[in-house]
Amino acid sequence: MQVWMNGRFYDQDKAVIPVTDRGFLLGDGFFETMRAHKGNIAWLAAHMERLARHADVLKLPTDLLPDAEDVASIVQTLFAEVRDDDAIVRLTVSRGSGERGLLPPSKPKPTILISVTPFVPVDPNMGLSLCTSQKIRRNAWSVAGSIKSLNYLDNIAAKQEVTSYGGDDAIILSSDGDVAETSVANIFGIQGETLWTPDERTGILCGLARSYVLEWAEKSGVDVKFSSKKPEMLREFDAVFTANALQGLRAVGKVDGEKVGVPAKTFFTELALKMGVSLCNGIVI
Repeated sequence: MQVWMNGRFYDQDKAVIPVTDRGFLLGDGFFETMRAHKGNIAWLAAHMERLARHADVLKLPTDLLPDAEDVASIVQTLFAEVRDDDAIVRLTVSRGSGERGLLPPSKPKPTILISVTPFVPVDPNMGLSLCTSQKIRRNAWSVAGSIKSLNYLDNIAAKQEVTSYGGDDAIILSSDGDVAETSVANIFGIQGETLWTPDERTGILCGLARSYVLEWAEKSGVDVKFSSKKPEMLREFDAVFTANALQGLRAVGKVDGEKVGVPAKTFFTELALKMGVSLCNGIVI
């Protein structure tokens, strides 16, 4: 498989970064993961806008980033080696090399890597088993938590922890002990005709799929509630589901070993199908 890095295509085992790269040494960088179908990236414009916001947070000049047209062209080339219709595109940005110490160089030369990996979409109705992490909490004031930072240690630790409990993914709590998100997705609950999701002030990374769901709810006249919930309160919903830009929506079958509602009996099915069509068709929005 090939990758694209800093303007050139390489065999992935020949693409190297210098030992002075700040992304490698300090986690000084960010990334985007995107869904592609037959070479077309879904939600490309939205992903590129978020990439620029990440750069602004880290005070990295956005004119150093590739534009959407370049990314689309690069992915089309890389997709030639993908035998499946669906793939994950990862665009990784490191600030690049610098002198020793915390302060970044005044004129950064970022390391930018684009890779494509085959991906098999998951049936949204296959229920996830979520377990609450007892070790990790979201910090609403964290810079790293507000972007898709190269430092993913909290998410890794939470996933390792709940895997030992037999869970598929972790429920990560806010600093106040309320439900925030999973290690890779945002969380939603359905009660009757009302949709619930944690407030941004819990320290969550507000994903593009979350925005998609909230926009759909507004257009469909679905009432949305943002309120604090303890993990055990998720079992009171008619249904619980997660949302991210790779897998779309995923039904939750269990929370901390206890069964939760069945999404097929709610508007989840309609929404999951609509989002699935958008992602699987590689629609560029």
